[in-house]
Amino acid sequence: MNPRTLIEPNQAPRILREVLSRIHTDGPIEQSDLEALAYLKHFHPGCLKTKEDTLLYLLGLFYKVEEPADVVSLAYSTFREAIKDDANEYLTPIQANIRSGIHSNIYYSFSAPTSSGKSHLLRKLILEEDGDILIVVPSRALIAEFLVEVYEIVNDRKDILVLQFIDRINITRTTRSIFIVTPERATEALKNPDFYKISLVIYDESQISEDTSRGVNFDSLVRRIERFYPTARKVFSHPFIENPEAQLKKHDFSENGAALAYKQSTVGKLYLEKSGDEFLCFSPFIENGHYKKNKVALGYDPIESLIRSGGSVLIYASKTAIYKKEYLEAFRPYIDLCSKVDDEDGLEIIERIRFLIGAAEGQSDLVNLLEAGIAIHHGSVPLSVRVLIEKFISSGHARICFSTSTLAQGVNMPFDAIWLQNLRIQGSSNEDRALSLKNIIGRAGRSQGNSSSFDYGLVVVNNSKSFSEKLGIRSQISAISVVDDDTIERSQDEQEVVDAIKANEIDDTYNLPKVRVARISDPAGDELYGILLGMLFNGSKLITGDAYRRLPVAVREAIKSILRHLYENSLNRELETGESTVLSHAITMLLWHAQGKAFREVVALRYQYLTKAPERREARRKLQREEISQEEYTLLIANTEVRYSAIPHTLPDASLKKSPPSSFGYSKFPDFNYDLLVYDTYDYLDRVIGFSLSDVFCAAFGTYFERSGDPRAASLVNYIKYGTDEDDEIWLLRYGFSFEDIGDIKAHVASINEDGIVFHPSIKEITDVYLVEKLERYIYD
Repeated sequence: MNPRTLIEPNQAPRILREVLSRIHTDGPIEQSDLEALAYLKHFHPGCLKTKEDTLLYLLGLFYKVEEPADVVSLAYSTFREAIKDDANEYLTPIQANIRSGIHSNIYYSFSAPTSSGKSHLLRKLILEEDGDILIVVPSRALIAEFLVEVYEIVNDRKDILVLQFIDRINITRTTRSIFIVTPERATEALKNPDFYKISLVIYDESQISEDTSRGVNFDSLVRRIERFYPTARKVFSHPFIENPEAQLKKHDFSENGAALAYKQSTVGKLYLEKSGDEFLCFSPFIENGHYKKNKVALGYDPIESLIRSGGSVLIYASKTAIYKKEYLEAFRPYIDLCSKVDDEDGLEIIERIRFLIGAAEGQSDLVNLLEAGIAIHHGSVPLSVRVLIEKFISSGHARICFSTSTLAQGVNMPFDAIWLQNLRIQGSSNEDRALSLKNIIGRAGRSQGNSSSFDYGLVVVNNSKSFSEKLGIRSQISAISVVDDDTIERSQDEQEVVDAIKANEIDDTYNLPKVRVARISDPAGDELYGILLGMLFNGSKLITGDAYRRLPVAVREAIKSILRHLYENSLNRELETGESTVLSHAITMLLWHAQGKAFREVVALRYQYLTKAPERREARRKLQREEISQEEYTLLIANTEVRYSAIPHTLPDASLKKSPPSSFGYSKFPDFNYDLLVYDTYDYLDRVIGFSLSDVFCAAFGTYFERSGDPRAASLVNYIKYGTDEDDEIWLLRYGFSFEDIGDIKAHVASINEDGIVFHPSIKEITDVYLVEKLERYIYD
């Protein structure tokens, strides 16, 4: 329907009647109908108001409706009450149908738009389940959202343990556990399957199975979970996928499973193109909707209006644009409209973030912008910080959020408007990119609470033609697993993993192909293990702090060389130059982590090294001794070059023939980007160390301990996994506390083990709101 027609007041009653009739007959399956309702709500609210209650019944939003006021609503209320009788609360028909499908099948695969209320359904499933629940999410970005959401669901249920890793703890105080993990970390559930009583596995955003790289890990996990937990129900959730049954076919689950693609939507969208200084209404659902004749000027700036009225806007930008701060100038007029946050809760969140990243006053743009109600969100923001940013946004403190496509992976934060600065969205295919696009714009105007109103949002683009073409691409997944697809070109390292998965030759203890564990375990390398442990340990204690820094450079280089050799041995090949460079940088941070350094401390150590802090301090002393002038000092600082640090890459990657560019370019100290250091450090600790190196080194020293009995090897495994070898600290880390927390609570711990934590009465002296929130899960009156 043409926007010009939709805006005309005399057409509104007729359009409303026609749309309501189609929804009553066919359901809310046509996006153009939801678009028409958005126009009516925006331009003719009085007209829509006359039938808004009826509309909510037709849309199946039974948790939002008032008592039926007409015959149609009365008829739909019978469905509403039937669902209430079955589920004991008001669900939408889609939610009720998905719930029924999950309870009735061992395997259930479904697809639904982002506004289908999956989050509310998750609440229902969690509270109804009797066993442990494993929630597998595609990325670190989604862990933060799920943690916050699940904590809220089980807030008054201390018998339910919620963890962002898999562990068996607090067993005498809890009846069941909920684990929220990525596919790579979900494999921990396979090491001791007798420890857990997993009865439900939810694979969220299961379209990750189509990624030629991470899809291997995902499909491998699905098959291994099936082998270890055959009676658990498995649920595959997707957005906008037309053939969710393919997920069952690729794993031979079809016989005992069911699948359904839901097309019903409940949230409308108003589509706008930014052209010069104008915002033009257009429809991506009509032929040639991008033609000038089919557009109509809105007549005002809707983004400015939203910000001034307290609304929120998500601006999709590339990671490069965020890293280079290009977004600041591109959206400066809107940034200037935002006012300082003065709410106590918002200010507490900001100060907590400043502490976690170790930023001095004014040093971090991430923090500075939060103070003005502007958030930055992407996958390289540390998880603990991302949790707080999402809390900041959902609490209504943010007017603008600049985000990469991490939000396309399902992060459940609603915005009044979505502005796609560009349409260059990452993905392995046109279908994959189109799916991400639909997921991003699904954040606009998502259904809010129990307000008795129809929800809609604004979608702003800079190119209506390209946007309409991409939105029209159908999204399907393959019925053949990437593990079984022999047409995919793979590196030698990737093929070794795929072959091990096919042959069921993955070592469940170390999560590596058994052939790699065998190479690592070759006694021929035992002499090197002993030499390395001799350099890293002073007696039975790991060398840390100043003692480590005082080691001769040759010794530290020898430590790196041996660790590199161990990693090469696991792969049965020499590393390429670029791989070796990344590994060298990562090993330095691995050893800092092993010394128990908190994230902010690792950031601080890297900051001092990269910005040549000793040289700058010496220059300051020379200035104070009047050995150089103020002008000379200023020039010296201005010309201090930032040291090289390779961009973090997941290893192994044989395509890294040359050393990657520096994460910080060739910048000078005055231009050093502190936030980039934070993101870069997190990527090294998580992507390179956590994902690429930890399993290999834990396998190396774990198997060496089994052969030699050398207690230093067992200690080093603990240092690599936890950053400490002290039992109480390891237990506190396993219970979800960070190194920042441990310093504050360790003295208050009376006892701690897998059964639970017993605190001294002095624990009540702790007043830090964030730490108290964590402690409340384990304090029982």
